[in-house]
Amino acid sequence: MKKKLLMSFVLLSILLLSGCSTFIDFSQSSDISENTNTELTTESLTNRETTTSVITESPTTYEEVSIDINQLREDVYEAVYQRLYTELYNQIKADVIQDISEEQIQIIYQDIQDDLLARIASGELDVEAVTVFEKLVELSFTSAQAVVGINNLNSDDLTTSTGSGVIYKKDGQQYYVITNEHVVNDADSIEIQFVDGSTISAELLGVENVVDIAVLRFISEDIYSVAPFGDSDALNKGEFISAVGNPSGFDYFNTMTFGIVSGINRYFDIDDDGTRDMFVNYIQHDAAINAGNSGGALFNMQGEIVGINTLKLVDYSIEGMGFAIPGSLVELIAGDIELYGYSNRTPVLGITFLDIQANKDIINQDQQIIPEEINQGFYIQSVVSGSSVDGYVMPGDIVLEIGDIAIENTKQFVEEFSQYIVGDIIDIVIYRGGQTITLTDIELKGRD
Repeated sequence: MKKKLLMSFVLLSILLLSGCSTFIDFSQSSDISENTNTELTTESLTNRETTTSVITESPTTYEEVSIDINQLREDVYEAVYQRLYTELYNQIKADVIQDISEEQIQIIYQDIQDDLLARIASGELDVEAVTVFEKLVELSFTSAQAVVGINNLNSDDLTTSTGSGVIYKKDGQQYYVITNEHVVNDADSIEIQFVDGSTISAELLGVENVVDIAVLRFISEDIYSVAPFGDSDALNKGEFISAVGNPSGFDYFNTMTFGIVSGINRYFDIDDDGTRDMFVNYIQHDAAINAGNSGGALFNMQGEIVGINTLKLVDYSIEGMGFAIPGSLVELIAGDIELYGYSNRTPVLGITFLDIQANKDIINQDQQIIPEEINQGFYIQSVVSGSSVDGYVMPGDIVLEIGDIAIENTKQFVEEFSQYIVGDIIDIVIYRGGQTITLTDIELKGRD
């Protein structure tokens, strides 16, 4: 019912808009970032400054502008429809999956399997065995061609570093490219480079610093390959994957490597704040990646983007440990950046804490700070001024629940908190002064 009301409200808004002749100018800021053709390290992720271009109008100079109102309306209809379709589809899909039991899923799966086998037996369907190696060859001629080079240029138009990216969307003559934020960090301008060595200027639409994602756009009448996103949430350990990128520069353009998914839901403390970063449940794999692969695609055997390669662990005792940002998360972030110029996928609580499950004895070393009956939750050490929980939570509080999450330990919380986005309203349950208190109507904010 809520979804029907939401659709009705938005459609009504569109109809009202279609009768309005006022022209609205949407301006957006750009965040230009740095590429480094080296391994991603915690030291390379530093605070970014956002620069906003301001257009000023001379009081004595005027320019007549012709606006196609019908085209403007069509563009608005299309943007709203696509946003609604994506959000409603994902929400309905999640609701349906939540309501279906494992037993029902197995029954549905078995029915589909039985139907396919019957159609094969009757000759209605032909089955052809395809090897993994044949799939890799097909991938090299299809989706892998969507992987491009990224040139990070300085103010003198000299290339300071290079990386990889992948074309994931085409809209008319506009092409959209995903890469890592650290690939384009501090660039004065950006170029897309193709396999034949030709280049084209690209516009930076926006970045997501925490997740290390940037979205670029270029315009061309030429036809380029576009790779679709796949469902990275469905990846299993042991599944075959292929990494495509430009390791060690464009002399090795569009290199393909092959491997398996070595692990899922890996978390790191990228920003060195003492807490594993939320939201990015990295995919671990053993396909060879090197400097220059950053921003390149991780494909499944169906030629779908299931990850964006971003880092690897390097040590004399480590071999074959590469990591990719899950494609499903990347797709959501890219959709936000296309619409807003930024992502609302990564809210920040703004607390430093100790995990009670792992540190109760240490916290209680001098006195009984944590009551005997409390063995889970977070002991708050400090609160960041102006953050989501500033004015609600205080140092010394014990946080028991955040939103719908009953806190067990840091790992469990980090995984579950990724369900929230900027703007969500949540409650927090704390233990303070011998009482359990519920703090209500807390709006989650993004990272400044």
